[in-house]
Amino acid sequence: MKYRPLLILALLFTVSATAAFRPTGMRLNSVLVVDLGGNIPETVPYNPLLSLFQEDKLLVLDKLACLEGAASDKFISAVVVKISDAEYGFATAQEFRNAILRFKEKSDKPVYAYLEVEGGGNKEYYIASAADKVYLGPASNLHLTGLSVFRFYLGGLWDKIYMDIQVDKIKEYKSFADMLSKKDMSDAEREMQNSLLDSLFEQFTGAIAEGRGVSAKEVEEWIDNAWIIPEKYVQAGAADGLAYQDEIVKMLAGDNPDLVANEKEYLSYLESRKKTFGKKKVAVVFGVGSIIHGEQDGSPFSSMPVMASDDMVSQLEEVMKGADIDAVIFRVNSGGGSALASDLIWRAVERVQTEKPIVVTMSDAAASGGYYVSCGADKVFAQPGTLTGSIGILTAHISMGRLLDKIGVGTETLQRGEYATMNSFHRKLKEKEMEKIHKSIASTYDLFLTRVSQGRGLSKERVNEIGRGRVWTGAQAKERGLVDELGGYHAALNEVKERLNMDPDEEVVLIYKHKPASFWDMILGRGGDKFQGMLTPVEKKVLSALRVYGLYEPGSPLAIMPGPVEVR
Repeated sequence: MKYRPLLILALLFTVSATAAFRPTGMRLNSVLVVDLGGNIPETVPYNPLLSLFQEDKLLVLDKLACLEGAASDKFISAVVVKISDAEYGFATAQEFRNAILRFKEKSDKPVYAYLEVEGGGNKEYYIASAADKVYLGPASNLHLTGLSVFRFYLGGLWDKIYMDIQVDKIKEYKSFADMLSKKDMSDAEREMQNSLLDSLFEQFTGAIAEGRGVSAKEVEEWIDNAWIIPEKYVQAGAADGLAYQDEIVKMLAGDNPDLVANEKEYLSYLESRKKTFGKKKVAVVFGVGSIIHGEQDGSPFSSMPVMASDDMVSQLEEVMKGADIDAVIFRVNSGGGSALASDLIWRAVERVQTEKPIVVTMSDAAASGGYYVSCGADKVFAQPGTLTGSIGILTAHISMGRLLDKIGVGTETLQRGEYATMNSFHRKLKEKEMEKIHKSIASTYDLFLTRVSQGRGLSKERVNEIGRGRVWTGAQAKERGLVDELGGYHAALNEVKERLNMDPDEEVVLIYKHKPASFWDMILGRGGDKFQGMLTPVEKKVLSALRVYGLYEPGSPLAIMPGPVEVR
C-alpha cells in the first residue's frame, strides 16, 4: 500500500499528459474532415498584402500531412473527404487519391468521400473513387464526362488586326508556337495530344474501376451516359447514396458535434506535437509558375505565381549552405518560360547536388523549362498524369508596324549597327535576322539536350528522339527514361530517407513554409515590374490576354509547353 500514492501520481501524470497532446475541440473517436476542393496552392502566396484581406490557405502538402497523420492517430476514428469543384490538375488529383489509398493501407479506419460539385466531376470523382464510400450532394451536378483537349490558334488573327508574327521552333512537336502562328492543328500535335489523351484516359478509367470494383468498360459506359443527375450514379453503383456533409459526418461520429475535427486545427495539433530534436531536416523548395529571368514581380497587387531565377537561385543556395538542412525536395509545377532563367535554376540545382541529396517531385506539369530545371536532380519522380518533357525551344516576334500605320501613328528609327533594330516591335524581321535568331534557338536546344543527357544518363541522340518539343505523361516519360519513378511527395520522401541511410519508418522534419517578402517590399515593389518595363502598352495587353508568360523580349529563346489536356 505504501506505493499507492506514487501509482496515483503516475496515473494523474499520464492523464494530464494525454490531455496536453489533445488538440482543442478534438476527442477520442473524432472524425477528421479534409477539404480537397477549390484552389489548393502548392506554396504560400508570394504577396503578403493579400493576407490582409483573406485567410491563408492550406497547401497541398498540408492536406497530405493531415491524411498521413490521421492514419496512425488514435484520436481519429474516421475521415470524411469533401470534394467540391477542383481547381488543380490531374497529377495533383493523383497525389490526393494516393494519399487516401495510403490512409486505407495504414489503418482500418473508414474514409468516406462527399462530392459537392456543380460544374466539374472528372477529377473530383476520380479522387472520391479511392474512398470506402462515395456520397453525392443531393443537388450536385456530376459531370463525369471524360477527357478532352481544346486548343485555339491565332494564325488568322494577326492580319485582321494589322499585326504580324514570326515564329521559329525546334522542333515539330513544339506546338505552343503553332498556337501563335497556325490556323489549325498540325499532324505532329494531333499525334501528341491523342497520345496524351490515351495515356490519361487509361489511368482515369483504370483507377475508378479498381476503386469501385467494376470493369474499365463499365466505367466508360458511365462516362458515355453522362447522367449528371446524382440519382442516376447511385442507381448505377457509381455512388453509394445521396447525403449532405453533416449527415455523412453523423454516420461516423454520431450526434456529438465535438467529435468533428477541423483540418486547420488538426494540422496545428500535428505541428505542436512534432519533435524536431535529433531528427533529419528536409527542405521543400517550390518551383511553381512560369519561369522568368530576374526577380519576382513585387507589385502589391500581383498574386500570379512565377519561378523567378534570382529568387530560385537564392532559395536553393540557402538550403545548400544551411548546416541544419540534410536534403532537399524540389517540387516543380511549371510549363516553362525563359530558357536563360531555366538554365540558371538548373545550375543552382546542380550546385545543391554537390553538397546534399536533392530529389525532384513533379506536380501537374514539369515540361519544357519545367523539365529543364528538374533533369539534373539525383532522382526525378512524376505522377502518372504529370505532363512533362517538351524538350524544345521556340521564339516569337510580334510586329505592330501595320497597326501603327493604320491608326496614324508615325515612327522613326535611328541606328548604329546593322542589327541594332532586330528586336524592334515596329517591323517584321528580315530573312538574315531570322537566320540569326534560328541559330540562337538551335544553340539553346543543343544546350537543353546536353543538360538532359548529362542528368538522365542518355545519349544526346536519344534525348533528341524523345524530345523535339513533345509532351509526355509521367507514365510515358518513365518508359522513356525521362523520369525515374512514378509517385509524389511520399515517394520522394522515401527516396530522401534512403539516401540519408534512414529506416523507411523513421521520421524527418519537413521545412516547407515559404518566407514571404516583407510588407514594405510589396508596397515599394521588389524588382517592380522589371520585365514589363521592356514592353509597350500594346504588347503588355497582348501578352496578358494570351497568358504568354516568359515572352518578354522579342526574339528570346523560350522553353514553353503547349496547352494541357483538359480534365474538368
